[in-house]
Amino acid sequence: MDKISIIVPIYNGEEYLSRCLDSLINQTYQNIEILCLNDGSQDNSLNILKKYQSKDSRIIIIDKKNSGVSDTRNQGIDKSTGKYLCFCDCDDFYEANYIETMYSKIKETNADIIKCNYRVIDTDGKLISKGDLDKVANRKYDKRGIKDNIIPLCLDGTIPCFCYLIMINKKHLKARFPLDIAMMEDVVFYLRLLLDTTSMYVIDDELYTIMYNPEGATNNTKNYERNILNIVKVNAYLEKELLKKDKSLTYLKEKINISNLTSISDFIFRHYLFSNEDTIKLCKNIKSDELNNIIDNSNLKEMNIQRRIIIKLLRKNKYKQLHLVFILRKIIYKLRRR
Repeated sequence: MDKISIIVPIYNGEEYLSRCLDSLINQTYQNIEILCLNDGSQDNSLNILKKYQSKDSRIIIIDKKNSGVSDTRNQGIDKSTGKYLCFCDCDDFYEANYIETMYSKIKETNADIIKCNYRVIDTDGKLISKGDLDKVANRKYDKRGIKDNIIPLCLDGTIPCFCYLIMINKKHLKARFPLDIAMMEDVVFYLRLLLDTTSMYVIDDELYTIMYNPEGATNNTKNYERNILNIVKVNAYLEKELLKKDKSLTYLKEKINISNLTSISDFIFRHYLFSNEDTIKLCKNIKSDELNNIIDNSNLKEMNIQRRIIIKLLRKNKYKQLHLVFILRKIIYKLRRR
């Protein structure tokens, strides 16, 4: 049986780390190495790792200075020794048959990459949502199929670009996580991976569980301005990556723009729900020539009317009107939730 490497970046993950590690060491497929990269944690994460390592030699601890999740995952890739490679975040967990199912399918199909489905739970363990892979599941895609079917759905948000949902044949892995962006690094890595690979198989099994943390870096309203600015940066990054690899993918620029404008409008509105007195300040702070360029080069009719109005008013610096829209949307939002 081939060895499978699982890369786990850890930063202050003590609250859920044991659950994550239990899900990995109890996999039905046992020939694994678990590379736990402690990225300068300030809590009890390292002691938890040492406790588990004393009981299971498959756990390899790499204790390092904090350098961010992208550099940490890259170091994990470079230090891994398995034929195949997977990822797991320290507050999430695998189903017991994650590795066995993914490995069986990658051997059966001889694909470079296997992708599975997922579910999302809250901190109380209640189900929030599930992934929807109906459009692409249970099929093998060659290089042309990836270009025509998978990449467009990744860029418009239909298929999530989460690295922990894939198993990769390491000999085909050239991509690395970008070091110069602080959010959506998964998307850039995923795109690089898809542009390099020759085959991919998608299964619909929900093998991975994501824990939604409302205070996490993406969801915390304190980080919304940073997140929006990163979206703008990643938008340009993705366009550059696409055109560098394949100029025929220019048509996907529109999908990238609309997907990211949708995320930006949703960030702004969620910010208003939790901190309405500062939202106009947020809107002013995120305005830039780069954001204006994204808006000007997008067909906003592809967005729903509420998001479209927010983006149009943002483009025209109509902040008083924006505030009125937020008030109206909040009323509608509350009525729908009754």
